[in-house]
Amino acid sequence: MKRTDRIGILQKELETHGLSAALIAGEVNRHYLTYAGIGEGALLITGDDAVFFTDARFIDHAREKVWGCEIRCAQQPLKEAAGLLLSTGLKSCGLEYERVSAACYLELKEMLPGIRLCPSEGVDGILADMRRIKDDYEISCLKKAQEIGDEAYLHMLEFIRAGMKESEVKMELGTYMVKLGSENYGMNFIVSSGKKTAYPHGGSGDGEITNGSFVMMDFGGMIEGYSADMTRTVAVGYADEEMRNVYDTVKEAKALGLSLLKPGVTGWSVHMAVSDYIAGRGYSGRFTHGLGHSLGLEVHENPRCNAWDTSVLKAGEMMTVEPGVYLEGKYGVRIEDMGILTGDGFENFTKSANELMILK
Repeated sequence: MKRTDRIGILQKELETHGLSAALIAGEVNRHYLTYAGIGEGALLITGDDAVFFTDARFIDHAREKVWGCEIRCAQQPLKEAAGLLLSTGLKSCGLEYERVSAACYLELKEMLPGIRLCPSEGVDGILADMRRIKDDYEISCLKKAQEIGDEAYLHMLEFIRAGMKESEVKMELGTYMVKLGSENYGMNFIVSSGKKTAYPHGGSGDGEITNGSFVMMDFGGMIEGYSADMTRTVAVGYADEEMRNVYDTVKEAKALGLSLLKPGVTGWSVHMAVSDYIAGRGYSGRFTHGLGHSLGLEVHENPRCNAWDTSVLKAGEMMTVEPGVYLEGKYGVRIEDMGILTGDGFENFTKSANELMILK
């Protein structure tokens, strides 16, 4: 698939913002700009040039994967990038305000006498705005990652049974997704059961799945570093009337949220509508997190659908919709889909069923 010249776009933005150069040290932004997740490195971008520095451990990988810039092997990537910047005679350089430590900033000031470093006027905002709108390459990766999640969920419906440990479910889920092509080897997702489903992030320990309990799985595949995100909650053995009512409330809340997503609305307004709906069903105060978030190279990106993000949503932005009801000491239910805002609405990438599945 054709790739967007993201470095070229950033170079134009630097000129617009009165910056002579940008020094990108954060791994995620380096990945975004070069299409390669390299563990160590520094990327120096000037008005008409871009050089990626990395050490000998990663140089072969960089030569294979990095796109759109020169590649140089450097024992100390940041120091050598700073040396190149100093040699250009440029007078200002944008830094990643949120991703450069105070120690790194002080080190760069010492290495770059006479160059105005601009953390407060840095490139974070520029890159954040660029990353909000997904290009065709990103959309393709995210769709493939979600397809893996949907297929894995079907597999787990046949796998989960009473008596299993949560760790067994998590390992099977992660292993199966890797077999399908996911790069999410870290298995950094949530599997919880019973009372632990009342904790949005699953709590700690390794519980045993019992009949009459919920199992919550919050997971996603990963393609080229782009992570999908979905949640499904299933019941094992049986579900009583209250469990079914909680589940139906969350399912209907998700449908409401999906119906409200479109360009021109705020994430705040969508979140509040869903929160009010859940409260009206008798669960006031039991929906304890934001309704959704964008995602891409990071699982949680901006914009958000929550109680404080009042930015206006735009076509091309990703969003999850993940309402939940959490009853302390009993159980919780969350259902999550993900997709993209289109010109007039929302395209849901998640195809898994929403009905309550009771696994025997």
